[in-house]
Amino acid sequence: MERPPQSSRYCTDPQAVAASVADNIRRHGLLDGVSHLGLAVSGGADSVALFHLMLPLCHDAGIRLSVLHVDHGLRHDSREDDAFVRHLAKQAGLPCLTRQADIPSSKASGRSVEMAARDARMAFFKECAATAGLDAIATGHQADDVAETLLLRLTRGSGATGLSGLRPRSDNGSCRLIRPLLTVSARALRTWLTSGNHVWREDTTNRDTSIPRNLIRNTLLPALEQCGYPDLRPRLCQSAEALREDDLLLEALAAKHLSLLCPDPLLDEGTLPLEPFLAQPPALQRRIMRQWLFRNAQDQSAGLDTVSDLIERCQTLGDWKRQLPGGTRAVCRAEQLSLLPDAPTPAPPPDADLPAAPNTPLRWGNFEITVTPDIGIHSVANGIGSYPATCSLDAATLRDATLQIRARRPGDRIAPTGHSGTKKIHDLFIDSKIPQHLRDTLPLLACGNSIIWVPGYRIDRRFAVPSADAPCLRVTLTSIPPPSR
Repeated sequence: MERPPQSSRYCTDPQAVAASVADNIRRHGLLDGVSHLGLAVSGGADSVALFHLMLPLCHDAGIRLSVLHVDHGLRHDSREDDAFVRHLAKQAGLPCLTRQADIPSSKASGRSVEMAARDARMAFFKECAATAGLDAIATGHQADDVAETLLLRLTRGSGATGLSGLRPRSDNGSCRLIRPLLTVSARALRTWLTSGNHVWREDTTNRDTSIPRNLIRNTLLPALEQCGYPDLRPRLCQSAEALREDDLLLEALAAKHLSLLCPDPLLDEGTLPLEPFLAQPPALQRRIMRQWLFRNAQDQSAGLDTVSDLIERCQTLGDWKRQLPGGTRAVCRAEQLSLLPDAPTPAPPPDADLPAAPNTPLRWGNFEITVTPDIGIHSVANGIGSYPATCSLDAATLRDATLQIRARRPGDRIAPTGHSGTKKIHDLFIDSKIPQHLRDTLPLLACGNSIIWVPGYRIDRRFAVPSADAPCLRVTLTSIPPPSR
């Protein structure tokens, strides 16, 4: 029988686990530029292995660690998981940030419980990245997860992007995720834990085969392995890696073509010229269309079915309209494809200086802003577009300065805390999936020509409070519901 793929992508030797993780981190630069790392720990075997494996690696690299845990409240013993993770963090002398999520009540939204739980975790991760200044968050996904994801997405008719599955690193708006364990099998991780006398919590819902992933994990994969495919998992990981490399190349080509089709995102925002677009090969058309939809915060419409339908419509002569999810229409007119909101785009409120007197509320559009002298560091950041939001700014830096609330302007940038460079406000709004027609109505805090706070995100690092006992200006922004009719 042909030998299985090289162990670098599917490590089964418990004694090689630590070396495989370190090699994966090195090859993909997972810790490059990271000074403060969050560890997502559920209490299960994979995340506990992540915890124990990353402790010495980050200690040697001088990287600060914080533990993150979400209690989804889906099992009767979930509070015990929370206590277990808190104790684990305390033993290691690490801060532990936790969140009690309200997943059961989200069933009314029509989403699966699994998807609602994932969304709750991502919202929590983004908040932690902003408030704790995390450069990245590590999750416990391992090699078997890669194999399961490929099979799961095959059942959904996914293309190469979906089939390439979990990646060593990904950026989701303001939250960068890394997956150090992707080259190690689940069995090797559990054996490694047992040999080191490390304990973990078992999630009984992992045996529920009414959940598609569990059906693949507990029934389909074992059945296929017993039918003559003992090396199926490493083979699937090999396929996923090859697909991932192909996908990266095609995505880069699509991004290059999109930049040529729409060279100025501010001027060309929401408009795609069809003649040069349709001149591209079908594989690039799908990716260009998908990236164009993502650029315009239409992620709900970026699925394969919608993308394929839009491309087919673009190939017909004449003008047409198509309703997209999220209150947006795709409109084809004069060989140009545009995205138009169903509701008229509101005009942004005029720029406004904040009152010099403390605790004096200022009304700006549908928002109210107050500035209060205080001490220390205060932050409420649940993501751009989520309010209320709070930040604290260095009082000494802002002495005698005038603060202003205004809408975005072309070329606006911020130098966010936790980053070495700057970020375009335009890109932040796209990454946060703010609908195009709302981007000019969101408030920004400015000092002169500098954006110093994007509410719900981070402050400019030049205005950060230096210590917990330093004087600060605490800025709080709340949304005001529109008057009822």
